[in-house]
Amino acid sequence: MRRRLVTLRLMNRRDFLAALAASSASPAFAQAAPSPAAPLIYYAGQAGRLTSDRSSQGGNPFASALCEVIAGKPLSLATFTRRMAEANQIHSRGWQMMDYPRTLPDPKRRLDKGETRLALVLINADYSKSDAYSLPGAAHDAKRVPEALSAAGYQTMLVLDATADAARAAMAEFADASRAADNAIIYIGGHGAQHQRSVYWMMGDFPAQDGKWLSTHAIPVSEIAKAGRARSLNLVLYASCRDDPFR
Repeated sequence: MRRRLVTLRLMNRRDFLAALAASSASPAFAQAAPSPAAPLIYYAGQAGRLTSDRSSQGGNPFASALCEVIAGKPLSLATFTRRMAEANQIHSRGWQMMDYPRTLPDPKRRLDKGETRLALVLINADYSKSDAYSLPGAAHDAKRVPEALSAAGYQTMLVLDATADAARAAMAEFADASRAADNAIIYIGGHGAQHQRSVYWMMGDFPAQDGKWLSTHAIPVSEIAKAGRARSLNLVLYASCRDDPFR
């Protein structure tokens, strides 16, 4: 099973880069912005709170909300934000309350428009090499979230059950590609934690329930957010927990 998941991850990365190569022939794609738009981070839950791996639709309620909302048209940033907050609460039956920027830089900015729209889906579901339990809901989201983003017009790369080094390599590729994009979305799923005010995405080989491993076996969300370099809109959608198991 592990081998099949890794093959799937590499296949999606290859297809993603091939699509970028084809898109780069257009003049609009070739003109990179002098500086990227500041990232907007949406958290599935509040600080100190857990999120759910399974809902009635088989995965994280935040993923269910995204799959539902991203298909909408027309879809402005303000509409996306409002609908995501509502759908996240509904799919989690009130368990998850989205934490998001209260002030949007361009509320009318369209998510369903733009010549180049890219998405990076980072999901860890297999934690068999960790003290943490594996996440069947996240494994389900690894299929439906990329499909929903692709259907919405986003060229999407999936990174599934990667090491920290492999995930960072994919983030670097995405950062380079998104410099010439209009909109970029990064979705993060798997185990997570908020420790000493920093939020982390935990890798599948996290050694033990000790915060000292966060620097080597987890990646800060603030670092992941820097991989979005699109000129108009960079969204980071974090579906994981924000409790602190290391206190």
